[in-house]
Amino acid sequence: TKHFLDKNNDALHASLEIVVQGCDDKFMKLLFNTGESSGQKKGKLTFISVGNKFKRQLGELIEKLRSTDTNFVRCIKPNSKMFAHMFDSGSVLSQLNCAGMTRGLELLQEGFPTRAPYMDIYNMFKGFLPPDLAKMDPRLFCKASLKALGLKDNDFKFGVSKVFFRSGKFAEFDTLMRSDPQSVKATIHLVQKWLQKSKWKKAQWCALSVIKLKNKILTRGQASIMIQKTFRMHLEKKK
Repeated sequence: TKHFLDKNNDALHASLEIVVQGCDDKFMKLLFNTGESSGQKKGKLTFISVGNKFKRQLGELIEKLRSTDTNFVRCIKPNSKMFAHMFDSGSVLSQLNCAGMTRGLELLQEGFPTRAPYMDIYNMFKGFLPPDLAKMDPRLFCKASLKALGLKDNDFKFGVSKVFFRSGKFAEFDTLMRSDPQSVKATIHLVQKWLQKSKWKKAQWCALSVIKLKNKILTRGQASIMIQKTFRMHLEKKK
């Protein structure tokens, strides 16, 4: 079936195309518009057939569908009497419950329905990144970007290769990401600032951990001396 259209060329006759092109109906002209003059056609196989037109239009439709996002529309009856400007709240709520809309909204609110690969977020900034940030791991850069833009920890979760967002949070993040170059540079500056703060906090945490460890060692040393003294005193009393 690979060469089915080539073997079954159902090209329209040239005279029929000329008649249709002379039609007064704009829609008919658009249907049979080949985009090239008939003088450029040298043989039957070079004609644009009905099958080829269908194949081309189907390919354009698939490309258009792939370039869009998935959406759905849920239709409800505002009232059972079919009157205009009349809204029956009880009937509408019953329809939404029966259709599973309320439960679906609860799941969207509690879950993380939107996801984005780390590389996609990293590639948004790749052309503006300085050399020190360009060498960063995409996951770490994604985390720094989300923190720098002020998103809360419960608005997203990190996976193995993707970051998961709560409902509506990715749209806000995507709007900030797709701003003008000046805004992107400002975001990169925020990322650098957050990384510096993060390094400073880690240094502080390490210093405090060392101090705590030192105090713990001193405390345990004093406690061990006290235990030894008490045990020796007990042995001496036994003698």
